[in-house]
Amino acid sequence: MNENPDSALVLLETIDRESLPPRLAAEYDRLDAQAFYNVYYFLDDAHASALAASYRFTEKSRERVGFLLLLIVAVLSTMVLYLWARKIQAEKLLLQEKTETEKFMSIAEDLQQRLSKASARDSSKMDMLERLCEQYYIYEGTDNLQPKILREVKSVIEGLRTDEKVQKSLEDGLNESCGGIMARLREAFPKWKEEDFLLYTFVASGFSSTTIATLLEKDKPYVYNRIYRLKERIKAGDGPSRDEFLNVLGK
Repeated sequence: MNENPDSALVLLETIDRESLPPRLAAEYDRLDAQAFYNVYYFLDDAHASALAASYRFTEKSRERVGFLLLLIVAVLSTMVLYLWARKIQAEKLLLQEKTETEKFMSIAEDLQQRLSKASARDSSKMDMLERLCEQYYIYEGTDNLQPKILREVKSVIEGLRTDEKVQKSLEDGLNESCGGIMARLREAFPKWKEEDFLLYTFVASGFSSTTIATLLEKDKPYVYNRIYRLKERIKAGDGPSRDEFLNVLGK
C-alpha cells in the first residue's frame, strides 16, 4: 500500500466488492481510496464518497458495539441487582422465621416448665404438657422437631388465648396451690374486668413476658404497662390479702 500503491490498486480491482459482506465492503472502500490517493495524490468523487460511507459504516458499527456492550452491562447489572435483592429478601425471611421459631421455642420451654407444676388433677394443664412432651419424645433429634413443637405451641397458645375452660383451669390451679388466691382476688376487686384477672393469672402462673405478650397479642411494653397498672391498683386496695396478691405477682 505504501511502497507499491499501484500494485495494491490492481490487486483490489480483482476483488468482487459486491460479493463482500458489509463490514468487509466498508474495509475494501477504505483501502481502495487509500491506494488511489497514494497513486494519484487526490480522490475523485467516487472514491471520496466511498471513503466517507466507509467511515460512517465504521462509526455506526462502533456505536452498535458500544450499545451492545451497554446492553450487556445493563442486563448483567439487572441480574446482579435482582439476585442481590432476592438474597436480601431470603435473608430477611430467614431472619423472621428464625426469630419466630426462637420465640415459640422459648414459649414452649416456658410452657413446659410452668405446666409441669400443674396438679395431677388438673386435666387441662396435664393435657397441654402431655402434648408438648409427646412431640419432644417423638421428634427429638429430627428435622421435624421444631415444626411439630411450633404447631403444638400455637395450638396451646390459641387455647390459653380464647378457651375459657383452659383459662379457668389455670385459675383453678392457682386457687389450689395458693390457698384460693384467685377467689379472694375476685372478691377483693369485683369491678375488675375479666382481662385483668386473666393477666393476673398469666403472671401468677409464672409465664414469661414473651409468653404473655404472645397470649395477649400485644408487644412487651404494653404487657409491662398493664402489669404495672395492675400492681398499682392492688396497692391502692386495703384488703388483708393485698401483700399476698403483690407477692404472687412479684413486687
